[in-house]
Amino acid sequence: MVNLLRIRPWVGLAPAQERDLKAEFEQILDLHYRRVYRLIYRMVRNEADAADLTQETFIRVYRALPRLRLDGACAAWIRRIATNLCVDFVRRNKHRQSTSLSGVGSVSESAWVTEDASQASSGDPAHLFMENERARIVHRAVDALPPDYRTVIVLHHLEDMRVDEIADVLQVPVGTVKSRLSRARQALHRRLAVHFSPNPDERA
Repeated sequence: MVNLLRIRPWVGLAPAQERDLKAEFEQILDLHYRRVYRLIYRMVRNEADAADLTQETFIRVYRALPRLRLDGACAAWIRRIATNLCVDFVRRNKHRQSTSLSGVGSVSESAWVTEDASQASSGDPAHLFMENERARIVHRAVDALPPDYRTVIVLHHLEDMRVDEIADVLQVPVGTVKSRLSRARQALHRRLAVHFSPNPDERA
């Protein structure tokens, strides 16, 4: 975990207030850091960028501490900050990402694989190779999606969020989320059909 506490944004406060805010901030980090980092990594697919964006997310969380309630809405609000930072980052760095992500995946590609899929994996090297190759193809297809489409795919299929939860995080109507999901799936289907078609003649 990045040591966010070294930022010490509470310096200059009265001792009692500093203790209260520090304890509250540490609680938030304990509860949400890993999930936020995982979400951000799945969006930007680069460990250094994910660490930077995670730090920025929690700096913004700290700034809101005086008016923040540690309830169920807190998690959705933190996800909203992280997601918006990711979407802005992807839009600004689209060309750099499309270049850097077109090659072999990083050591953290396991963040894209569900636990069930990992546990179902065979120990056979050929089988594992095919799974890894399939994962890389899917990763590249998701990476190539427009930011809005990539966001809903990650949130729904990798973060297991319901459509209404995604709508809340993105602050858009449920119908908009459904439309983006549908279009994103169609785009993925077109890209992946070339690789996974049962007819070898249809593959690239």
